[in-house]
Amino acid sequence: MNGKREAHEQESVAIRQTVAEMEAAFNQHNADELDRHFTPDATWVNVFGERLSGRKQINHVHQRVLAGPLRNAYARYSVESILFVRADVAVTHVRQYPTTSEGKIIEDGQGSLAIYVMVKEQGTWWIAAGQNTLVQSTPKSQ
Repeated sequence: MNGKREAHEQESVAIRQTVAEMEAAFNQHNADELDRHFTPDATWVNVFGERLSGRKQINHVHQRVLAGPLRNAYARYSVESILFVRADVAVTHVRQYPTTSEGKIIEDGQGSLAIYVMVKEQGTWWIAAGQNTLVQSTPKSQ
């Protein structure tokens, strides 16, 4: 049992690293770097309720929104939970808080909560499916 917990802890570190890389890519408005974490056949529902199929379509939409309406948007990603369904499948909840370009959380800003279904293939964690939902109001003083 201890070995399983230790393995999950190690995998949690790797998943958190993936999420940190996604945060950095979002804040740099770099859709290619953001989307490299999706499997080629991933499915994603964005905050507009639009279902996207495959990394290519996800990237096409992210290219547009990061260069357009989100060009001045920044966020802090916080992993709220990781549930291992199997050793190579994890359900991860990621809270996204709006921030200034300096990283200060914007109080009462429009954030979101995403669920990532992540799979481990060839030693790397990938997002196979997910949904991002708008959430009003961010916590005070973070």
